[in-house]
Amino acid sequence: MTSDIRGLRTKEEYIESASISYIPSILAIPNKILHPVDLKKISFIEHVIEKDSINPSILTREMTEIAVAKASQRISSFTPYAKGIKFRKDNLVSGEMNLQSMHDDIIRELSIQWDRLAMVGGEGGNNGLIVSSDSNVLTSASAEIPLVSGDGFNQIQKAKEIAVNLNLLVNDNTASSSLTVYFYGSALLAFLGKITANQETDVRSHIQNAFAGKNVNFIDISALALPSSLSLGNGIIVVSNELTELQHAGLPNLVKQGFEDEDEYYWSRYFFGSTQVRPRTKGAVIKQAITFEA
Repeated sequence: MTSDIRGLRTKEEYIESASISYIPSILAIPNKILHPVDLKKISFIEHVIEKDSINPSILTREMTEIAVAKASQRISSFTPYAKGIKFRKDNLVSGEMNLQSMHDDIIRELSIQWDRLAMVGGEGGNNGLIVSSDSNVLTSASAEIPLVSGDGFNQIQKAKEIAVNLNLLVNDNTASSSLTVYFYGSALLAFLGKITANQETDVRSHIQNAFAGKNVNFIDISALALPSSLSLGNGIIVVSNELTELQHAGLPNLVKQGFEDEDEYYWSRYFFGSTQVRPRTKGAVIKQAITFEA
């Protein structure tokens, strides 16, 4: 481990030692395309770690325009830009600079925000996993889970019917054998764990069995990744892995740090880039909204 007289480690060591407590669910999409932005030309807005919330802002419109110009020849519909934040920590005592937990907390919060951005697409007209205007996204009519009748097997039947139909849509549109299936919404996630009378398995198992014969990664989207300002309800999203791209301009990261000797404070800069989910062919992303009969 390398450090200066204040015990300051390199940013690479902080990153390597980070305790990862939140992994963005959007990273389950295996086909990732990076469109980096040039952070050397960006001005970071400074915040005091003890007082301010972790709320990164778009760094510069000029930088966004440069990034768009670079990416336009490859993918005209994706707007790469960076969001960043600079923190300062005052009143540090020599020999007591333990900053690892601070970095861990900030990276965790930025990872949640980045995941949330990936769900809705964000600024610049980018498309998200749940909120998207991409014409290649296939949106099925909303399906309703009925009220419990008898032992509740009628709900199991409806859930399996939904999953079977989704699998048929995959076969008809992409014939993909490698899928990522996302579940979102508190009511649906609770329903997936439900075991009814005379049943030995839960609802989740019945849905998973509907995709038998395919290589499927099933992912529950945390409520942390769903913007509270949007009523996204409940649903299932099926992604054909080889035909869908996660375009992004950079994962949440610590990009630079330093110590201001004259005023005796530590500073650090973090950023993450914009995201977009891009199905390359019709039906590579299938959205199924689900409601529950009241």
